[in-house]
Amino acid sequence: MRVAFDVHGTLDSDPTIRSFLDLLDVCPEYEVFIISGPPAKQVEVELLQLDIIIDESKIISVVDFLKDKGVPMWKEEGNWWCDEEIWWESKGLICREYHIDIIFDDKIRYKRNMPEFTKFALWIG
Repeated sequence: MRVAFDVHGTLDSDPTIRSFLDLLDVCPEYEVFIISGPPAKQVEVELLQLDIIIDESKIISVVDFLKDKGVPMWKEEGNWWCDEEIWWESKGLICREYHIDIIFDDKIRYKRNMPEFTKFALWIG
């Protein structure tokens, strides 16, 4: 089973998340991914600050994903931007491409774009 987590507002907002991730570590049937907005290198640094170590191949950046797909993006005040509808569709597209079974995120707006096989879990930290 493939389980994905967002960082901002999810992993970084709940002190109990570490116990949950530790539990997943001891369950070999679970493969943990991170799906978060910023470039992967930035997400990797933020995860290390949270004491979360994950294989970099399991960190999927929305920005990197969309740029790889040729979506026009621009940077303003340190943040990456694109068409708003494309942004809200992005995690659903990523879950489809990576065959994610469940995703934990704090933004309910992503739910409507999830593929039928991906369960969306609203995380309230």
